[in-house]
Amino acid sequence: MELRINTDHGVIAPYGMMILLSFLAGTGGLFLLNIRRGIRKQTAFWQMLLGILLSLCGGMALTFITSGGKIIGLSSLGGLAGMYAACALTAWFSRLPGYDIVLTQNCTLMLPLMYSIGKIGCFLGGCCGGIPYSGAFRTVYTGVHANPVPALPVQLIESAVFLLIFAAGLYGFFRRRINTVPAVFLTSAAAKCALDFLRASHQGQLLSVTQMLCIGLIAAGAGLLFRHHKKLQRKHTA
Repeated sequence: MELRINTDHGVIAPYGMMILLSFLAGTGGLFLLNIRRGIRKQTAFWQMLLGILLSLCGGMALTFITSGGKIIGLSSLGGLAGMYAACALTAWFSRLPGYDIVLTQNCTLMLPLMYSIGKIGCFLGGCCGGIPYSGAFRTVYTGVHANPVPALPVQLIESAVFLLIFAAGLYGFFRRRINTVPAVFLTSAAAKCALDFLRASHQGQLLSVTQMLCIGLIAAGAGLLFRHHKKLQRKHTA
């Protein structure tokens, strides 16, 4: 079975629509989760607006920097940095104890959903394509982003994986499973790093810039988790 995607779009491009939907679903869900966990509506609203703005700025900035100023686009890791910056700024402006932790936890839980929806936009738009592939569900692009070489639909694989991470994360969180949020963060970074091997842009590289950044995120996340556990151990033994 072959999937043929025409990238000649009219006024409304599927890529833009899916990116917009990812922001609406992600920040909308974040707003509702914040309210559910006791964050004031005004604070939750400002985090939502800041998240959209800083995520867009971070995504475009990282793409511009890593491409040497040659490409203007959206990087998911730059968007991630923007979302966490919005958490930090919102918590700082609110000046309420515990808001920084709650806002960051909620953001971590919603990010996989945003990424999952955004990758469908990438699939329909013809970007972030997979390695050459001749098996079932191979994808051929026509139109402005034509690529006659059948490719692995890695964008759909990424979308499915991150949707599962999102669903498992919410389930674990509301079931009060310990370390659900760190698990979502570390699993997302590891999945992003591993799936990058299946992208066409990775060919000829040992590790891509994206993978090196993901490894850095995994190391930082694991370090923070270890530090947190050490603090808990000291409290229990005190």
